[in-house]
Amino acid sequence: MERIRPHKLIRIIEDSKVPLEEESKLQKIKGKVEHDEQLSQQDEDFLIRLVERANEWQKGVRSSSNTEPEDTLPG
Repeated sequence: MERIRPHKLIRIIEDSKVPLEEESKLQKIKGKVEHDEQLSQQDEDFLIRLVERANEWQKGVRSSSNTEPEDTLPG
């Protein structure tokens, strides 16, 4: 199985601008990645979950931006 690339996952998460409650945990993992430290399985799973959330967030942002104001109901 191909090894995940944590640098790429972190970039996806940060570029998505998804609001995070776990920002401090992400920063700790980012520090490990920057220092070429081995990530635990929990860290990798955490990044994958955040990437999934970031992808869903981006789908919502794109969907929202594609909706014209006149297409929405008043009120």
